[in-house]
Formats: sequence, structure tokens, C-alpha cells
Amino acid sequence: MVFDSTLSGVAFLLGRALFALVVGYLAFGNLLDLEASVGYAQSKGTPLASVTVPLGSLGLVAGSLAVLLGVYPAVGALAVMAFLVPITGIMHDFWTLEGQDRQNEQIHFLKNVGLVGVTLVFLALSTVEWPLAVGIGL
Repeated sequence: MVFDSTLSGVAFLLGRALFALVVGYLAFGNLLDLEASVGYAQSKGTPLASVTVPLGSLGLVAGSLAVLLGVYPAVGALAVMAFLVPITGIMHDFWTLEGQDRQNEQIHFLKNVGLVGVTLVFLALSTVEWPLAVGIGL
């Protein structure tokens, strides 16, 4: 059994909650200032930014909630990953910048890579029953 104690179940729930908080916060930030988010995405060359930014942000919200609640966690993890993988290289292209801009974008790039790593862990664990979850692994 992967989660063989109450401590491991609570720790896993706390990890899911922190992940959902971070990803949800990023998504809501985009949605609350959609005009600026779309404009920034367009300036970075994001294709169809006026469509992809709101849809991607809604996907992040749905994915983070799925992971938090344990309802279709594989689908939730894939939704978050589907947003993060392409957008990380497009929006956080630190290798094209210099100075403080390069450092800032590299931090965001690495943050997103770490979040993708967490989604891979959630995806791997989606085949087992999650403790303290509303749903079951899918």
C-alpha cells in the first residue's frame, strides 16, 4: 500500500492542497486580469492568445481542483501539464534574455518545470486510491 499511515495520507493531502493553491492562484491571476494576460502572451508569441489564455487558465483551475479533491486525478494532472509544458517554453524563454529579465524568466521556467514534475507524480499515483479524496484514481 502506497499510503499505509494516517500521516502519509495527511501529508499527501497537504501536498495536493499546496499544489492546487499555487496552480489555482496562477490561473485566477490570469483570469482576473485577462486583458493584461492576453497582451503579455501575445507579446511573447503565444498562438491565439485571446483564446488559449482563458481556456488554458480554466483548464488549470479544473485540473488543480481535480488533484485537490482526488476526482479524476489523472485527467486533472494532464490538464495542468497540457498548459504548463507548451507555455513554459513560450512564455519563459530566459535563454533569449539578459540580466535581471533573464534571471526572472529562468526562475519562472524552473518553477514550471518543478510543477510539471509534481503532475507526473500525481499521474503515477492516479492508479491507486487516494486517501482523503472525494473520488478514486483513474
